[in-house]
Amino acid sequence: MHFLERRRLKKLAQRARHLVRHAVNMRGDVAAEADVAAARAAEAELKALWVARDWERLEAGCEAAAVAAERVMPPRPLPQWRENLEVLVVAISLAMACRTYFIQPFKIPTGSMQPTLNGVTVRPQEGRGVMDRFPLMLVNLALFGERYVEVKAQAAGVPELVGMQDDQYAFRIGGRIHLVRLTMRADSLYFNPDPAKSMKLHFRPGERVARGQVIASGRVRMGDHIFVNKVRYHFARPRRGHVVVFDTNYIPQKERFHIRPDTFYIKRLVGLPGETVAIRGRRLVVDGEVVDAPMAFRRQAEDPAYDGYVSRPDALLADEDSRLRVGPHHFLPFGDNTYSSLDGRYFGAVDERALVGPSFFVYWPLGRHWGLSI
Repeated sequence: MHFLERRRLKKLAQRARHLVRHAVNMRGDVAAEADVAAARAAEAELKALWVARDWERLEAGCEAAAVAAERVMPPRPLPQWRENLEVLVVAISLAMACRTYFIQPFKIPTGSMQPTLNGVTVRPQEGRGVMDRFPLMLVNLALFGERYVEVKAQAAGVPELVGMQDDQYAFRIGGRIHLVRLTMRADSLYFNPDPAKSMKLHFRPGERVARGQVIASGRVRMGDHIFVNKVRYHFARPRRGHVVVFDTNYIPQKERFHIRPDTFYIKRLVGLPGETVAIRGRRLVVDGEVVDAPMAFRRQAEDPAYDGYVSRPDALLADEDSRLRVGPHHFLPFGDNTYSSLDGRYFGAVDERALVGPSFFVYWPLGRHWGLSI
């Protein structure tokens, strides 16, 4: 018998002996005594054959040991299905544990943190392109969160703007509501969409549209999806500049601002306990000093992609003379896009207990924001 065959028999014998010992250890106290004794005898016989290097009888001894082990511990029905189910249960349990105690995913639904973090964004597009047809559209959606959207009139009539719904502009046509994604220009007091950041409208004001006509079209990109560190604030204090997720249930007078309970907001911490915050010349001022650090605050003031911090006549910070005092164990959050952010300028500071944790990673969609967030 050549070397490779002897090596195969050696490994086979080792596995067979391990199988018998495992079966006896696992089921020895509940299996029939005769079966346990037969398994131990088969292992002893296999060991003797190996010591004697009885190559001719060794393979048969392995088979006898495997049969004896099977009597002690019979195979369970559907072993592959059971194993896959056990792996799935363990994976789900670990994922739930991580979500509950360590890391939790969130999505950015609105534009209050743009351009640091994107909510749902849109740009005009007329007609489907190559990437908007099956199956390429699925790849585009899965990787980049983008899809082409058309809004068609469900009835004939003249489109009438009636307000906002689900962060979209609602048009009534023939008694039916149609939601269109539009972005107003900064500081717009009236209906003044930014054509570069809105769906393309296929009608003019006062123009009648037919049933089935496309009234708006554009390329919609899903908001950034982030991971939040739920452990950090158990060991370190929140710091100015952190982008944090907090529970809306702790927002003062949330009913007044029509903030839905049991939801979450994401903003940047600008004020810490005991500080007095103001906005002056679109800069953040804390305790009389302009804030330039960390870098996010200098970027907010100097980068043309941002508009700085703005006060609002109907907010707590109504003008440059307004001051907002942050109470003990409270933190003041602002959005980076203060032209379109319901934040601490309106409802004030939030209780420390509201803070879920800081954002640290954008995991989807792929793009320039993917990776560590700041």
